[in-house]
Amino acid sequence: TLAKLLFNELCAEYEYTCFVSRCTDMKNTKEIEDKVYSSMHHLGKQLTQGVEKWKPTDLRQQTLLLVLDDIDNGSHVALLEDIASKNDCANSRYIVTSKDKDIWNSLDSLDSYVFDVKLLNDESSTELFMSYAFPYQTKPSPSLEKWVPKIVNKCDGLPLTLEVIGKYLKTKVSESIWIQRFQALDEAENVVSLDEKLWAKLRVSYDRLGSQ
Repeated sequence: TLAKLLFNELCAEYEYTCFVSRCTDMKNTKEIEDKVYSSMHHLGKQLTQGVEKWKPTDLRQQTLLLVLDDIDNGSHVALLEDIASKNDCANSRYIVTSKDKDIWNSLDSLDSYVFDVKLLNDESSTELFMSYAFPYQTKPSPSLEKWVPKIVNKCDGLPLTLEVIGKYLKTKVSESIWIQRFQALDEAENVVSLDEKLWAKLRVSYDRLGSQ
């Protein structure tokens, strides 16, 4: 989300721009590379590959803003280095996101700067949760208000969890439902892995969906 926000703010400053999301969902590096070149934009207009239209070599010494979202292995880093080598422009910028801290050490060749995204603090977590659970600046009833900090605390500062749980509880006025969601979040605390814990907490709202 932060990478997309930064991309949107900066894209007008670059001749060529490309945002590739969820690299880990793709089969291999070749698929990511194809996505990069098929999603390339020039001055805000998407390009079409072809002999008479444009080629990756057209990027050479042109300003490029490229985002690779969620990379997780050395081949992804090698692809980025290859693109940077072909681009060969000091004023280009490459942004990557990753949950694997070992990836950071692999980016030294690109003179990289690492921004370690922190989890939200209590104040920001509460603000985000309230914006979804009680939109339009509505106030929770006294019976629900006491559960807000408890549920927010169980979301561990994870923005997606706060959003999903907040949206689910938006129309729920029964205190018993809030108690059930708190208990379900509490059970998810037993999961050790961060990824698994995130999914366990997101399932709290999913498991309550009706068949439709």
